[in-house]
Amino acid sequence: MSSIVRKGFIFSVIVALAFLIGAPQAGAKLVPKVDNFIILQDQSGSMYMIYGGGSTVPSTVANGGLELDKTKMAMSKKILSGMNDLIPELGYQGSLYMVAPYQQVMAPTVYEKAKLAEAIQAIPDQQEIYGRRTPLGMGIHNLDSVLSGMSGKTAIILISDGRENMCTNPVMEAKAIADKYNVCFHTISLADTPEGKAVMQQISELGDCCKANGADLLQDPAALDAFVKCVFYEEIMEEVIVLRGIHFDFDKSNIKAEWVPVLDEAASILKDNPNINIVVEGYTDSIGTEAYNQALSERRARSVYNFFRKSGIAASRMKAVGYGESNPIAPNTNPDGTDNPEGRALNRRVELKVVQ
Repeated sequence: MSSIVRKGFIFSVIVALAFLIGAPQAGAKLVPKVDNFIILQDQSGSMYMIYGGGSTVPSTVANGGLELDKTKMAMSKKILSGMNDLIPELGYQGSLYMVAPYQQVMAPTVYEKAKLAEAIQAIPDQQEIYGRRTPLGMGIHNLDSVLSGMSGKTAIILISDGRENMCTNPVMEAKAIADKYNVCFHTISLADTPEGKAVMQQISELGDCCKANGADLLQDPAALDAFVKCVFYEEIMEEVIVLRGIHFDFDKSNIKAEWVPVLDEAASILKDNPNINIVVEGYTDSIGTEAYNQALSERRARSVYNFFRKSGIAASRMKAVGYGESNPIAPNTNPDGTDNPEGRALNRRVELKVVQ
């Protein structure tokens, strides 16, 4: 390769590297917004009435039973099950309580889909409607003892029709809890009376929290997905920088002299962007045992890592990892089973992943 051609090729790699540093190349990383969540399910008598009926007694079917699939509680359980399918397991402490009256269904524990699914199933499908008062405010007040044992940021997801007719004002109780602890009341409203709608609206306005109409969440999967993201997590794009010229000879981990200018430019870019942290990832082709290739990939990653360290990049900004022969970017063999030298050469590589 002539010096002129080589310099031109190196320059093109440097330009590509500089571009890739600023462009997301990998999937999104899910980051939790909260440390804890408490689902607060209203179980008052009105929640066992048909949604949209206001204070009207639910109609009955031929066998004399209630139309349980049309009640607000049935809607709640469907929403909770849909949420549970979408919530990523990111180490939250999760719990489920019912209010009006107050009742623990799932104590705070590390969130797992199976555990929450079991708790949702335990919510009664049918309860008495008449003769059961609605102490919604007192149920919210009782969360004080739960929150006192939590640390970090907590999301309270209140699912209710806003009906209340006993004890303290639920809006004032929610405000007192929000002011005392690092919490946000995220509301899912199944309100079908003006009074209930007013209560849910006022609770939703206590902070910069998420709110949704329960009927909308059932009808629109995108709305449910948006609500879950709003409450639980955010997506952060990870960036991958492929040092496209930095490949290695077969069974080698040393950096060839012709690629030193490329790494010098990469180091310069990292110095100019001190907020960037990287994972140096080493790979191999498929020749050799998995154990051998794993060790070889680690040596390749360490070679680039050490180069950057000598160039003044702090160790705290980098991590070297080997992935062996996994994740090839080109076929190691042709469709007919013969060797593919070009593909193998591309797989003997190092990639840089930009992380937060």
